[in-house]
Amino acid sequence: MRADRREPPLVPEDPVEVLVEAGFVDLDFVAAQLGRSFATATDAARAVIESGDASPHPLVEFGWLPRRKSWQRSGLHPISWYAAERRRRNRLPTHPLVDPRLIWTSHLDARFHPFGVLSYWLDMATPDTPLPTQLLSTPVTWGEFRAAAVEAAAAWREDSAIRRPRRTPPVDSGTAGGVSVVMIARDAAPLLRSTVATLQAQTFTDWELIAVDAGSLDDTAAVLDGLAAFDERITVLREPRQTPGASLNTAVEQARHDHLAFLAPGRSWPVEHLSQVLAHAAGTGHAFVQVGTGPVARTREELLAGRPADLSTALVRRDAIKAVGGFDESLAGAVERDLALRLTQQHAMDPVDLPVERRPDSVLNGSGNAQVEDWESFVLEQHLVDWESVSARSREADLVSYVLPLGSELRRTVEWLTAVSLNDAERIVVGTRLPRHHHMLAGSLAAIVPGARFVRVQADVNVNVAINIGASQAGGSTVALVRPEAMPPRQSITARLAGALAEPGVAVVQPVVAAPDGTVLSGGARFAPGHDNPGLFLAGHVVEDARRIGQCRVGAPASPLIALRASTFEALHGLDCRFRSVLAETDLGLRALAAGHGESVLLPDAVVSSRGDYATPEELVAALASLHARDLPHPSDDTPGLLRRAGFEVTDHRTQRISASPRRSALLPLPVVRAIDGIHESPPRLRWAIDIASPAAARGDRWGDTHFARSLASALEQRGQDVAVDRRDARDRDTRDHDDVLLVLRGLDRVEPRPGLLNMEWIISHPDMVTPEEVVGFDTVYAASLSWTARAAREWGVPITPLLQCTDPRWFHPDRAEPDTGPEVVFVGNSRGVYRFAVRSALAIGAPLTLHGNDWKEFVPAEVIASNGLANEDVGALYASAGVVLNDHHLDMRRDSFASNRLFDAAACGARIVSDPIEGLDETFSGLVQTFRNEAELRELISRPYPAFPDDATRRSIAQRIVAEHTFDRRAETLIGDAVRLLRERGR
Repeated sequence: MRADRREPPLVPEDPVEVLVEAGFVDLDFVAAQLGRSFATATDAARAVIESGDASPHPLVEFGWLPRRKSWQRSGLHPISWYAAERRRRNRLPTHPLVDPRLIWTSHLDARFHPFGVLSYWLDMATPDTPLPTQLLSTPVTWGEFRAAAVEAAAAWREDSAIRRPRRTPPVDSGTAGGVSVVMIARDAAPLLRSTVATLQAQTFTDWELIAVDAGSLDDTAAVLDGLAAFDERITVLREPRQTPGASLNTAVEQARHDHLAFLAPGRSWPVEHLSQVLAHAAGTGHAFVQVGTGPVARTREELLAGRPADLSTALVRRDAIKAVGGFDESLAGAVERDLALRLTQQHAMDPVDLPVERRPDSVLNGSGNAQVEDWESFVLEQHLVDWESVSARSREADLVSYVLPLGSELRRTVEWLTAVSLNDAERIVVGTRLPRHHHMLAGSLAAIVPGARFVRVQADVNVNVAINIGASQAGGSTVALVRPEAMPPRQSITARLAGALAEPGVAVVQPVVAAPDGTVLSGGARFAPGHDNPGLFLAGHVVEDARRIGQCRVGAPASPLIALRASTFEALHGLDCRFRSVLAETDLGLRALAAGHGESVLLPDAVVSSRGDYATPEELVAALASLHARDLPHPSDDTPGLLRRAGFEVTDHRTQRISASPRRSALLPLPVVRAIDGIHESPPRLRWAIDIASPAAARGDRWGDTHFARSLASALEQRGQDVAVDRRDARDRDTRDHDDVLLVLRGLDRVEPRPGLLNMEWIISHPDMVTPEEVVGFDTVYAASLSWTARAAREWGVPITPLLQCTDPRWFHPDRAEPDTGPEVVFVGNSRGVYRFAVRSALAIGAPLTLHGNDWKEFVPAEVIASNGLANEDVGALYASAGVVLNDHHLDMRRDSFASNRLFDAAACGARIVSDPIEGLDETFSGLVQTFRNEAELRELISRPYPAFPDDATRRSIAQRIVAEHTFDRRAETLIGDAVRLLRERGR
C-alpha cells in the first residue's frame, strides 16, 4: 500500500460486500449468535444483515458507532454509512475497545486503507497482538478478547432461545385428551397470578399452559418464572416485542395437545369451564367451539356484522388453526377476528351456552403498562433469592464487591467495567433481559477485566431485585450497591467505605452524591421534627461544606451508591422490590437501624456523581407511599449542629411541594439557613467562592485552571477561610448567596458579579477577552502581568493590581529530585486541539522529547507520549530531574506578558526552562528561563552542557527565592487582606 496516497478508493455500497471486503466477518462469532454455521464469509455477512440485530465481528458493533442520527437519516445500513465516511471513519470507533487514533498514529499507512484503520489493523493483527485501546488498565490480546466475545455471544444465544417444555419424552397428543392453554402476556405482571389461579382451579387438570412473555418491560418474566417454578404444567416462552400473531404462532407450535384454549391476562373461567367445553367438542366433533352470550360473535355472520371475536371463551383444534395458516403475523391488531373469519370459511362456529366470568379490565396508564394496585405480585420476586442459602456462603473478609445492575445506556456499562478506580474491588455486573449488543459487550468485557463477573438474569426484574441477585453471588464481606445513574468514582473510595463499616455502630455508609453541576445532590436522608417525609441533607450546598462537617451520622442513606456488610444485607433480605427507583436505600437504612445493626453514616471525603436529579416527582411520591407503609421509627435530626460545623445556622424550616399530579403530591422539609458572620472573628473567617471556567466532573479535572484553583483554595483554607471551587456548571447555585467573596479566576469565561457579595477578579489568562465594561463591575481586579496591568489601568481608567501567577510549594521545590536524572527534554500539558509551538519545534529538530498530556495523538508519534497526564503532585519531581522543561503560551498571553503557571512550577524546582519569549522573564526568574524564537535557537538551548543556564547551586538558590516570593500562600495572604479591608469598609 502506498503511504503517499491521499484519498482512499471508493468502496461498495452493498453492506454485505463492505463487511466481507473490510474483513469485518468472523464466522465463529456470527455462528455463536445465530445458532448455525456458515460456509463462507459472504453467507455469514448476509445472515447478519438479514437478522437485523447481529454483529458481524467482535470489534464491530453498529450500536457503538457515533453520529447515530447521521446514518439513520442517510437511509444506509450503518456499515455502508461507515464505509462512505472515507477519511472521517479513521476517527470513528466501532467498538469501545477500538481507539482508531492509536492505530493510525502507530501505523501511518493505516489511514489510507480503503476500509479504514480497523481493517488495516485486522489484516496485520495476530492472536497475541494487544487490543488498540486505552480503556483497560492491563493489556489484553486480540486472541483473549475474541475468545471472550464468542463465549458471550453463545451465552446470549442460549438466553434468548425459546425455553422448551420440561417434560420429556412428549406425550402422544392423540391419546392425551388434554388441552393446551395459550396466554400472551406483555407488561401484565399484576394480573398474572390471579389469571393463572383461575386455570389451576379447573376441575379438569390435564392441561398445559404455554405462557409467552412478549417482550415485557415490567416484571412479567419474573412473575411467570415464579409461577412455573411451582407448577410443572406451566411452560414459559420468551419472545421479543413483535406482532400479536407472531407470539400466538410461537405458542401454537409448542402446544402438545389437539385442542387449544386462549386465556388473556385479567380474564377468569368458572371451575367447570374446561371440562364442559372439552366434553362438548368431543361430543360434536366441531373444530371451533365458542362459549358465551351478549356482544361476542358466535357465528360468521355476527363476525361480519362487526361483533368482536373472543378467543378467551373459545376452544379450537390445533390442526384447524394450522390448516388456515395460523395467525397473521403482519397484523398489529384484530388477529382474533382475522383468524375467526378464516376458520369459519371451513368450519362452522359452534356456539355453546355456558356461563362466562370475566375479571374487570386492568387499569392502564399512559404508557400502556398495567398499573400496580397492590404489591402481592412482587412477593414472587423475593423467591428469586434464597436468603438462607446465601447466608451460609463463605466470603472474603477484606474484599469489597460492587454490585452493578446494568442500565439502558451502553456507554455507562463500559465506564463501570473499565473504571480504574475499582481495580481494588470485585465487580458483579448484573444483566436483566438486555438487548443483544448490551448483553454481549457486558459479558465479553467482564471476562477480560480482572475482578469482574457477569451475572445473567433471564427475567426482566426491577433494579432492586437485580441488585439482590448480584449481591447474593458476591464474594466480598462488604457489598457496595450501585444504581445505573451513579457514575464511577474518579478516585478509589473502596478503602474508605470498608474502613467506615469497620467502626462500631455503623451499618450503612454512603458517599456524598454530587449533581451534574458539581454541587451536592444528597448527603443522606434527614427526618426533620414534625415531618414524616425525608429531606435531602446538604442538597444544593457545595461539596466543601460536607468536608467541613466531616464524617457524620445521617438519618438514612439517600444515594445511588451505598455500602454495608454482606451479613447485614442478608439478614435484612436485601432491598425491598416494592420501591421501584428511589428510597429503597433509605428503607434499607431504616430497617438496619430498627433491627439493631447500626446507623447510617455519610463519608465526606468520598464523592460519587449522579447523571441526573435524585428522582422525578412521580417516582418520589410513589416511593414515599411505600415508605409510609413501613411505619419505621425515624432517627433524630442532627442537621442544626452539623451545619454549624460548616459555618451555617438553621433559623427555621419550610416545606417544598413535590407534585406528581394535581391529586398526588408530597411536602418535603427544607432547613432555612444563613451563614455565620465571620468578618468579626479573630482571625476573620470568610466564605469564598472561587469561580473557574473548567467543566464539572472528569472533563475538567485535567484543566490547568482546576489545579490552580485547588492549590489556591488549600492556601486560603490553611488561613481559616471556608472555600468552594465552583466550576462553570455550578456558577448559578443558590447557596452562593451565603458566601462573602466571589473570586473569579478569569480564563475563557466572562462571569457576572454576584449582587451582595464582594466581587474580586484575577485575570490569569486570555487578556484579549477582557473588556473595560467587565472590569468595572468588580470591587477589585488583579492581573498576572506587570505590563498589561499598567497599560489597561491607564487606558481604561480603572484601578487594576498586578498579581502574578505562582506555585504550590507542597509539590514544587528543588528537593523533589536530583538534577539531570530524568528525561532530557520534557513537556507537560494538553494539546488544546492545536500543535503547540514548543512541541512542534522540539520534534522538528529531533529533540528527545518526553510528552505528558491529553489529545496529542493526532499531532505526534505515539512513542513520544509518555502518559495522558500526570497527577499534579508528581509533576514537581519530573521538573526537578529533567534536563530541560519546555513551555509556551497562548498568543495573547505571550504578547501581553502573562507568565504561565508552568513557569513558576518549574522554576520552583530549579529546572532549566526554555520558553517562547515574553517580557519580564529575567526580572522574575533570574536566568532560569531562556527564550527561543526559532528552531535553531531551541537546538542551542537544549544541547548539553546547557551553557546559557546558571549552574546547579545558582539554580537552587533562585528556586528557593521563587518558593519564598511566588507561592499560593503569599497570594492567599494578599487576597484575604484585601477582602477583609474592603468588607470592613463596606460595613462602615
